[in-house]
Amino acid sequence: MNNLDRSLEIFADGEKIDAFGRACLSGKEKLGLFPMPWMLRLWNLSEENFLRLSRAKEVSVSQEGLVLAAGTIADVFRRLTLEGTVTHVCFSLNLSLWNAQVSFSVEAGTTVSETVRRLLEASGTGIQLLSFPGEDRVLTRGQAFFGRTAECVEEALSAVGARGYMVPAGLCVVPAEGVPVSVRLTEEDLLNAPSAAAGGLIVLRTGTVGWSVGKGISVSWDNQQASGVILERAVEADTQSGLWQAELLISIHSFAIAVTKVPVEL
Repeated sequence: MNNLDRSLEIFADGEKIDAFGRACLSGKEKLGLFPMPWMLRLWNLSEENFLRLSRAKEVSVSQEGLVLAAGTIADVFRRLTLEGTVTHVCFSLNLSLWNAQVSFSVEAGTTVSETVRRLLEASGTGIQLLSFPGEDRVLTRGQAFFGRTAECVEEALSAVGARGYMVPAGLCVVPAEGVPVSVRLTEEDLLNAPSAAAGGLIVLRTGTVGWSVGKGISVSWDNQQASGVILERAVEADTQSGLWQAELLISIHSFAIAVTKVPVEL
């Protein structure tokens, strides 16, 4: 499967960035709240757009209307190369939650979901809890939290074996029992056959996709079918001749091989 349209749309604080010669996005995200860095490189960006990026707080990169990566800008710098001036933008979706500090306590009888909501509110980041599927246990003892908000949220979620992940709209939760399938891939969506990894994992190589980690996924190829949860997503997207692909690391929950019945002549 190939993407014919090698174009990227870039927005800084909601305003489109254009007037550059080439763009290259690389990075990955993992299930969890540790900030994974993305790097966006822009060749021969105009001075005006460089200043807009250097002053912006948030950046997003899309392809054909799908967000490939977004987050809080950590650094913007540029350097001279033989191909011209290259602007580097380093950003992460989890950066604001990671940098925010909290000192907070909740009383006994509070549910895990309410604890997470209060932690997010105390962080001052404006991040909202978007979903909390699965078990929502009532905590029988009071809890005290101090430190990075992201780590405090993960500690609260561990009480029910759940894990959190960020999307541009807010915080989502994957319960211990998993999530229903929302992404379905066939052999036509893959660049090659899935490869096995240790620990019941497989790696899928596809075209550039914006599916986030934490989603339930099923994939079928060569009379085989597997389903699980996306643990990691890595993207390499070069608008010129470089790589243009995504890699998904999947934790497999079920696997099946189709059995073809061969007619027997009597």
